[in-house]
Amino acid sequence: MPRPRILTVVVILLLLGTLASSSTSAQSGEEYGPGLDLELPQSHNIFLHGTEETPELRRDWPILTGIPGGSASFSKTVGAPQTLLDVEGAPIEEAFSLNGTVTVDLYASLEAKSPVCRQTNVIPGSPAGATTVFFVTLQWGSYTILNGVTTNDLTMEESYTQSHLFQVEVPIEDISLGPGDVLSLQVSVQHDCVQPGSLWWGTYDARSGITFTGDLIDPQMNQVTDSNRITRIEFTPISPWGSDDFSDQVIEVVGPMDDYESMVHGFGQEDERLEHFEAPHSFRVGEANRTVLTWSTSNPLQPGLYMIDACFTLQDQDPAEPCDVVAVLKFEVEKDPGALLSGTWVAVMIPLGVIAWLGASMREAMLPMPAYAVILVLALASIGPAIYLPDIDANASRDDGAAPSFTLLEHGGDGSISLSDLLSDSDAVVVGMYVPGSANAIRQANDFQMAEALIDSDVTFVQIATGKGVRAVDLDSHSVIINGSWPLLMDKSDSSIGLAFPSGASDAVIIIDAAGFVTDWNPGTYSSSEIADAVEDASKGSGHSFLDPLTLLWGTALLPIFILAMPRESRYEEPDEVLLPGSGVLLTLLGAGFGFAIWAVPISLMAVAGLGSIWIWIEVGLASLLTYHGVRTLTNGRIPEVDWIAGKMHSMLPQAYREWRTTSSFSDDVHLGIWLAWLIWLRTPDMVAQGVGSVARTGGFGVILALAMLGGLTLTAGLAVVLSRGIIGVTGPIPRTLGSLSVGIRPRAWGLASAMLGAWLLVSLIVGPLIGSL
Repeated sequence: MPRPRILTVVVILLLLGTLASSSTSAQSGEEYGPGLDLELPQSHNIFLHGTEETPELRRDWPILTGIPGGSASFSKTVGAPQTLLDVEGAPIEEAFSLNGTVTVDLYASLEAKSPVCRQTNVIPGSPAGATTVFFVTLQWGSYTILNGVTTNDLTMEESYTQSHLFQVEVPIEDISLGPGDVLSLQVSVQHDCVQPGSLWWGTYDARSGITFTGDLIDPQMNQVTDSNRITRIEFTPISPWGSDDFSDQVIEVVGPMDDYESMVHGFGQEDERLEHFEAPHSFRVGEANRTVLTWSTSNPLQPGLYMIDACFTLQDQDPAEPCDVVAVLKFEVEKDPGALLSGTWVAVMIPLGVIAWLGASMREAMLPMPAYAVILVLALASIGPAIYLPDIDANASRDDGAAPSFTLLEHGGDGSISLSDLLSDSDAVVVGMYVPGSANAIRQANDFQMAEALIDSDVTFVQIATGKGVRAVDLDSHSVIINGSWPLLMDKSDSSIGLAFPSGASDAVIIIDAAGFVTDWNPGTYSSSEIADAVEDASKGSGHSFLDPLTLLWGTALLPIFILAMPRESRYEEPDEVLLPGSGVLLTLLGAGFGFAIWAVPISLMAVAGLGSIWIWIEVGLASLLTYHGVRTLTNGRIPEVDWIAGKMHSMLPQAYREWRTTSSFSDDVHLGIWLAWLIWLRTPDMVAQGVGSVARTGGFGVILALAMLGGLTLTAGLAVVLSRGIIGVTGPIPRTLGSLSVGIRPRAWGLASAMLGAWLLVSLIVGPLIGSL
């Protein structure tokens, strides 16, 4: 063959080999993919139990003893066979189809060891013989599987210690049975020997009974990993003889593992075995009213590949075998899904937007270069508050916000219960969210009962069953456990209320304060002491302090304030008249505190009024107002409404102070107070609502504490502006010069940045919690 042709053939063979290898790899990859691998026994037993007077057909394997549990005696038969047994089993609970074989094993012997039968068996099968044979009739439901079928015949000579096996085996196919069908067994004997004999059962060596081959059981196992990465294992023990046919189980959660190929029963390193379960944590009612056993992991699983390695014991199988049913469920815990738009984008977009606007403004008129340097620093400082903005994601809940308003049906009650009902006359509401069948439902109930004894204030407990397609029947078993100790509510079929909570529609304990704000939550459950601490914290402002504005000043959230606090005057002007020492500090404190109060007082009043149920709409309005403030500042350099209010406040000052501190300078301080309030809200949106509103709703003394909190926040907000001005001032005359050079463009640049901050938050609220709550 010419050399070019040889090369062509070699190339073709290599290509075919590559394709074959690829095909094999693909098939291997599919074989080792995620899913459930089940190993089921192919033989299923029903044994004789009981006594000769009251025989039984049961699934449980005979006890391990040398003495038979029951017997039926017989003597030499004359004429027709002697009837020994006529016994029925319990009705089956599941429909199934018989395809395979049926074997009836009967263990019998002489009552005492003797060679008489063998010695008198002159002509086997004739009147001069001494053999023994059994006749078996087996019926199941309307089907007659065996009708007087004879076993093998034997000449017996042993006692029960070495009983003989009489057996009949026949094939069966397409026998369909349904719930309520009863298995019945009739056994007769033809015994031609003068020595009496016995049919034995109920011992390991004499397991008289029936064996079916084929697929009789159909267990199902799956897992559900919720939004908190807590995995719930569900096992449905489907057997014709009911769920009790599966007597014991050992379940392990193993991972994360490298690949699916290594996921086999009994495999896994010790440090990969995360959970070990035996007794079920709980149960739920599944399809066809079946009992579904459930287990839940105690901690969230890290993203990766996992297997659930399960070993189940059946009543009818040899107890010497460790596993009768082996189930290996392979699954992947995926990483948390990414948002539609990450909040990182706005942290990039704002400085780039300010720089782009700055470049466009340079075409109209040029400012001194130091003024542009100030704007660049302001653009970079805007990244500080931007990094705390939420992602834009569909149906996402609002962190640090109000609990979603709901009205849900009460299980076993006369109607529905709303969040407002739960909050009335309560200092806090403790909500236990659970998915039916989760072990955390019972854990939460136990923790709630113990927490009630630890909490002195008025607290309302409630549990809500959530999850897609939750039904009233799913709550029945848990309602018996809590016995009316607190309301048990049922989420909507689409889990919309559960999804609106920060936890999602999964197991969690959520603390809601008196004003309707989520103050704390935890996946799964909370211990009783943690619940008590969280409730006490909620009644005291959820950890918020009047010093928060000063604390936040040293972080990144308030960085723009330092740039905005640059004075507009190029040099400090002394007052013409002698004023009180520190008058400049007092005026700044008054103006900034007044500006903060313009924002904080309405927020406090709305929280005190209990508007938590519509708080998402209030936040949408606030985000719109922030955007409006930014746009007006971009176009006018100031907020006209704030200027007007500041002018009214300035006119109320003594004349000497008005002449020294101009209206525009005083308005700058008021603007700084407003901007400080907005920046604090972007960083901790619940500070005023929880720190003031929630405390005021806890009672008479709470009102006093709330007023003190509001006054303290106003004072420290003013001090934060004073400190920012002081820090800028102590660096020397350069900041004053830079401030005067950028006095016209600096507020406008910040207006653009704040408008972008407000617009991003507005879109995030609309796309996320607002649409999710509709």
